[in-house]
Order: sequence, then C-alpha cells, then structure tokens
Amino acid sequence: MIADAAEKRLGTSHIRPFVLRRDLEGLATLIERAFGGELAATGNQIVHEMRRMAPLGAMLWAASLFIQPFRGFVWMEGHRLVGNVTLAEEEDHPGIWTVSSVAVLPEFHGRGIAGQLVDTAIAHVRSHHGRRILLQVRADNQPAQALYRHRGFVVFDIVHELGLAEGGWPVSVGRAPIPLRPVRARDWHALYRLVEATTPGGRVRCPIHPRCFRRGFWWRLNQHVQRTLGGPQRLELVGECEGEIVAYGHMSVQPSQACYEVTLNVAPGHRGRWELPLVEGLIGMAHPVPRRHLRARVSSSHPEALRALQELGFTMLRTLTQMGLDVA
Repeated sequence: MIADAAEKRLGTSHIRPFVLRRDLEGLATLIERAFGGELAATGNQIVHEMRRMAPLGAMLWAASLFIQPFRGFVWMEGHRLVGNVTLAEEEDHPGIWTVSSVAVLPEFHGRGIAGQLVDTAIAHVRSHHGRRILLQVRADNQPAQALYRHRGFVVFDIVHELGLAEGGWPVSVGRAPIPLRPVRARDWHALYRLVEATTPGGRVRCPIHPRCFRRGFWWRLNQHVQRTLGGPQRLELVGECEGEIVAYGHMSVQPSQACYEVTLNVAPGHRGRWELPLVEGLIGMAHPVPRRHLRARVSSSHPEALRALQELGFTMLRTLTQMGLDVA
C-alpha cells in the first residue's frame, strides 16, 4: 500500500517493493556503482554473488516464495532501477530492523531520492509494528548522516573495521605473557555479563541473549564434529584476574568464507594488557585451519584493541558510524 501510494504520487518516477526475480541484476549494477571501491577494499563479494544468482529466473521466483535475501524498495525511472533501500527484520530479535544499504546512481543525486526511500522504509517498519531501525554509514559520509539525523536517527557507536591479509599472519606465535584459557561450560554467565557491559549502545542495538554464551555438552560436541569435518568453528579464549573473567576473545572460522572474524571484549579497568595476547592466542589456535583474510571490528571506545591489532599488522579498512531510530 505504501509503495502503491508513492507510485501514484511520483508519476513516471516511482517507488515500489524490490522483486527478487526481476530486480537483482539492476540492484547489482547499482551497488557496484555506489559502493564499488568500498566493496573492493573490504573484500566483499556481494555483487559477484548477486550476478551469479540473477540468471536463475524462475528458480529465483520459486525461492522468493520462501526466502527474501534482498528485501526493501527500489526507485524506478521508467523501467530503470536507479535507487534502493535494503532492509530486513532481525531473525532473532523481532521488532528490530536493519537497513543494510541506501544507494542512488550518481547521476540522480540531488533529487531527494534517498530521503524518500528512507521514509518509505521507516513507514514500512512502522506498519509491521517494528520497534527500532539500525543502520551504519561511513563516518566520512556527512550528507548521509545528515539525512538520517534529520529523521531522528541517533549515533550509538563509531566502529573501526580492520583487516589482515592471509599472507600477513605471524609465522609463529609465542607463549602468552599472561595466562589465557579456553572457555568452560560454567563461564557462560560471566561471558554474558562481560560482553553486555563492554558493548556500546546497549540500549539501542539488538539485545544480547544469554543463550549465545551457553557452552554445554551438545555445543562442545558440535564444535568437535565441525573441527573434524573442516566446518565452521568458534575459537575462544578468556583471561582471568583474581578469579574473575575480565577478557574474552573469539574468532569465527568458516573455511568456506573469504575471511575470518575476530572480536575482543575486555573490561574497562583491565584494558591495555589483554588485547594483544588474546589476538595472538586466537591466531595460534587457528593455525591448523586454512589461512584466510582476518577481519576485526573495534569500537572507538576501545582504543587499546585498535592498537593491539595494528601492532600485529592489521590495517584500517573503513570507519563506520552506527545509528538507531526508535519507531514504536
């Protein structure tokens, strides 16, 4: 209904819902032109994947009945797709929606297209009883940030994204100067409290659920099977001070993916001591698996982690401003 009203109001230029089977190729072209340099810098293969899917035609139509990998709205000039907003509801967090991209072809900038697409997305979330919309935008993209602020979005964190090429892994990692150990089943509650306390914007971003940190028998069995079969794994280390867990690092290892993800959480009063040993320890644990690019996302509120990663050779890829809007 929202898209229908917009289509009538705008005449030959109109907004309509994204249709997977007919819009995928046009969306790939748009994303490539709007974000090509950024995608290349971060090793993102999304355009390649979209072009690979586009020729499937009828199969995409059948798949769209059950899944929607690219939801949102597109701006059409006649039959040409010139703008889009991509959004989806978080699977584990009903009511929380994420806008993953807003793009307009350069030759159509300055016509208010991006703003109308964002307005359509906000109205769509409200009509589906959503509570919150999250997005991230490059920190140096001031026009986009101004567009979001004008609609009520507020900044809740600034995140640095870093990368280490597969050829940049340390040849060997020595013994940690401070003791680290693997995660135990009984650690789950302490891990939950630590991650919750060290995640900026806790009120705005998606809730952190305790179940994500439970490490019972079946979880450990699954990790053992995945390790044996060469499947995805979660490598984890913790550091303790006087019997309390104050540092936690994990690496998500998926051999089928182009990169592995590194995450660090250290209690504020203990920062500067644990970050480097944690990263070195995780890299040491990962040496048996195929080498891939490493990626890390670090909040600006944790400069000690940023310094540790750069000391190991990680380079800055981009800086992102994370914003949220309560719509309920």
